[in-house]
Amino acid sequence: MTIIQPHKNNYKTNFLISIFIVSSLAVAIWGIFLYNQLVNFRHEVVSQENTLRKTEVYNAELKDKLYNLTDTNTISSSTNSQSLIIDKNPEYVKNKPLVAND
Repeated sequence: MTIIQPHKNNYKTNFLISIFIVSSLAVAIWGIFLYNQLVNFRHEVVSQENTLRKTEVYNAELKDKLYNLTDTNTISSSTNSQSLIIDKNPEYVKNKPLVAND
C-alpha cells in the first residue's frame, strides 16, 4: 500500500540546494571581481612600463647633454673663444718675506 502525503517537503535537501546556489553565485561574483582587478593591474603595469621607457629616454638625453658640456674638445674651443690662456706652470703661492708695516 502506498501512502500519499501531500505538502510534505524535504527541507534538508532544499536548504542544501539553496546554500549551494548562493555559494555558487558568491564565487561567480568574486571571480568577476578578481578578473577586473587583474585587468586593472595589467593596464597599470603597461602604463608604468611606458612611463619607465619615457624616463629612460629622457635620462639618456640628459646624459648626452651633460657629456657634451663636459667634453674636452668643447671646453678647449670655449676657452679659445673667450680668449683664455692655459698656463702650463701656474704659480699659486709666491715666496715673499713678510714685511711688517709700522
